Amino acid sequence: MSKSNLVKTGVTGLDQIFLGGVLQGNVILVEGAPGAGKSLLGTTFIYRGITEYNEPGIIVVFETSPYKLIRDAAVFGWDFDELQKQNKLKIIFTSPQVLDQELRAPDSLLLETASKMGAQRIFIDGISLLRTLEHSNGTNGNGSTYRELLQQLFEGLQRENLTAMLSHEVMVREEQAAILETAEFLADTVVVLRRESLGPSIRRTLEITKSRGQDYDSGKHTLRISGIGTEVFRRVQAPPRGREAQSTSSTKRSVIGVEALDTLLGGGVFDGSTTMVVGISGAGKTVLGVQLLLEGALKHGKRGLLVSLDEHPAQIIRNAETLGLNLQAQVDAGTIKVYFESPQELDLDTHFHMIVQTIEQNKIERLLIDGMSSYSTAIQDQRLYRDFCHALIAYSKQHLITTFFNYENPELFGLTHFMPEFAVSSIVDNIILMNFVELGNRVHRAITVAKARGSDHEFVTRELKIGQGGISLLPLDETEALPVLPFQSYYGLLSRAPTRYSPRIPHEPLVVVKEPT
Repeated sequence: MSKSNLVKTGVTGLDQIFLGGVLQGNVILVEGAPGAGKSLLGTTFIYRGITEYNEPGIIVVFETSPYKLIRDAAVFGWDFDELQKQNKLKIIFTSPQVLDQELRAPDSLLLETASKMGAQRIFIDGISLLRTLEHSNGTNGNGSTYRELLQQLFEGLQRENLTAMLSHEVMVREEQAAILETAEFLADTVVVLRRESLGPSIRRTLEITKSRGQDYDSGKHTLRISGIGTEVFRRVQAPPRGREAQSTSSTKRSVIGVEALDTLLGGGVFDGSTTMVVGISGAGKTVLGVQLLLEGALKHGKRGLLVSLDEHPAQIIRNAETLGLNLQAQVDAGTIKVYFESPQELDLDTHFHMIVQTIEQNKIERLLIDGMSSYSTAIQDQRLYRDFCHALIAYSKQHLITTFFNYENPELFGLTHFMPEFAVSSIVDNIILMNFVELGNRVHRAITVAKARGSDHEFVTRELKIGQGGISLLPLDETEALPVLPFQSYYGLLSRAPTRYSPRIPHEPLVVVKEPT
């Protein structure tokens, strides 16, 4: 399919889902219940066509007065009055009966107007009202069925080579309907808008169910109404199409910034690798992540991004400052970006888009996601959670972004599971465990590298301290190291705490003494 045959809708994010745009001359049917965003999607389609692609357009309304339409458009900064004066826009307020007559007339005023102004787009809001022309016997006074009325409409639009968007109100839509409505059969493209409950909030979605002559991204995508009109955010469950294959691995290592920890990892982590840091709250996960970003920005010129769902940026910066980590200076310089979003209002599609947009606009090379357990709390769906993690990891690998995920494990002493819920530990490259160890009446912090793909890492648990400069590891005293004994010196090897055989207990064969008869 030639890209010259594609018409860009201009709706933010929608052309990406259409893989470039819709075919010129297509009739796009937009279905949805009241409040789903149909009218705004159509007016956005017309406005962007005029202002971004110099394609004049017509808006036909049956129930909304032109005054209200112009007033509502002004909220988004759209001057429909001025566009009408420039003869780039025409708003027509009519009735289904008049529209029917216009379609039948050989000298249709509507189509003549479109021809004179050079219109290339048209939006008709509420074609479901054409049903009012159809009597209970299936015909109107002129003997036309609803299907015939739509056919006349579509043929007229096709004669003028107009790319059309038609809204169709649906009060109740069966998700598994076996037969599509008449309008869906006749339209070239069908877009379904939904307004769904998401906990205490509302989520709008957009789904393309049909588009003749072209491919598109299937599934539900997020639709939002913002200060610029309608925005569509592609779902994160599938990798973006149309991207050229990029390297997903690197042989270059980057140090983390904690010398002893880099040694435990076999010299640092590979560029583009993903690392999961697992531990209880207070173990030092955020401090370690901040050191990673500062090390990259200060010593290697690598821009960083910190994404937090737990702590506000001001609190993260303040806590770093108390440890002598000047995160604020790098934020002010623009070498490190901090993005915060509350998990209570989290929408995955929008959130993923904002992360990707920040990465691409600022050429980010190091990424820290602080608060992965908050994602699982907000999403409450194991499949969606795993899909989000897969998409984020795939994207970071494609762009060779060194990524750290901080996950809070509820276990205080020791770990029986890396991630008790919604486990995605199998798809990351490295796993670092941070937990507490109780010795006497004191609690110590400990760190262990449990997994490091492609690295000769050490299986040694080290004690760490958090102080000025961040995290530092206490040196090992090799003279006091415990001897390493073979497995046969222990029993209960599969338990959390294998027990060593005592050398004082002789292990002799059991002798059975029989009593005399």
